[in-house]
Amino acid sequence: MWSRTGTPRAETVRRFFCERCDERIAFDAFACDSCDAELGYVPELGDVQVITAGPPSVYTIAGPGSKRSRCLNAAWGCNWTLPIDDVGDWCRSCRLTRGRPDESDADAVDAWVAAEAAKRRLVHQLDELGLPTDTSAAPGLPALAFDLVYLPGAPEVTGYLDGVVTLDLTETDDAHSDELRRAFAEPLRSTLGHLRHEVGHHYWHLLVADRPGALATFRALFGDERTDYGAAIESHHAHIGTVEHGADHVTSYASAHPLEDWAETFAHYLHVHDALGSADAAGLRVDVADIFRPRQEPGFRSDFARWRRMASAINEVTESLGSRPAYPFDPGPGTVDKLALVDGLIGRFGGHDRDGG
Repeated sequence: MWSRTGTPRAETVRRFFCERCDERIAFDAFACDSCDAELGYVPELGDVQVITAGPPSVYTIAGPGSKRSRCLNAAWGCNWTLPIDDVGDWCRSCRLTRGRPDESDADAVDAWVAAEAAKRRLVHQLDELGLPTDTSAAPGLPALAFDLVYLPGAPEVTGYLDGVVTLDLTETDDAHSDELRRAFAEPLRSTLGHLRHEVGHHYWHLLVADRPGALATFRALFGDERTDYGAAIESHHAHIGTVEHGADHVTSYASAHPLEDWAETFAHYLHVHDALGSADAAGLRVDVADIFRPRQEPGFRSDFARWRRMASAINEVTESLGSRPAYPFDPGPGTVDKLALVDGLIGRFGGHDRDGG
């Protein structure tokens, strides 16, 4: 599924299996439910591995870099590990967080734990796609960092500026998020969605801004990002619920400004990439043609057409349970063109162009 190296990604990274008993294990698991083997995620391998306790705070895995330690945030749900000789006590994901709430506030801690779980999934996916989380070496682009802020009752603070993604932790509360989903007419609002959107702004600088050819193509599809951003966002918020975004924008907010269009499209690409990869790994098919279709049929558009069929089936299931559609979108040709551009830019960044994108 959308492999940069020509090998199927889904079977190797979407499902995890215990090395000891071969039972399926969760991405965030600390122990195998079947054999009780102790587990830890190894970001260098993109895999959850059996870890064997040795001296205090030292664990062993098979293969290179075998001596590991658990992330200091293990007590708060982080199952990631790091090399024993690594500088610092936090894993690759947790060290990206530069600001977190006070531990004396139990509600804030619960919200922070939920946000970090979503961020680990994001970092895992960025690794899959070959997008670096340490972008400080790129000219003019600061390193990526996260501020996780808990300010109930305060104005919305979620956003991106100069390498820093700020997330309002009240977004992890389902009732509050659902209230805002209705208020802002956003059909799919989630903590992970916010993180994917905001890092989209960050990677726009890496994938588009400093690449003349990419910038010209971006402007042809998304519009000119030099238009007044503040005025565009103010106008959008003044007309929430009345804006028809049509076939060329994945959401209403995407129609507000080219840079928001990019961030919404980037986030949507990550949504679909993750969802279809997970479905493939679980062996889900929606018709006979899918079963016999070659797994590596080239191109994003082919994969996206398959996702449409899969999403339609998933929506039928969720609606039969009395829930909202899991995928409340129907991207038009213009939106698919933009998604294909995101796919192509990510592929070219890693040096692995895909045919038929």
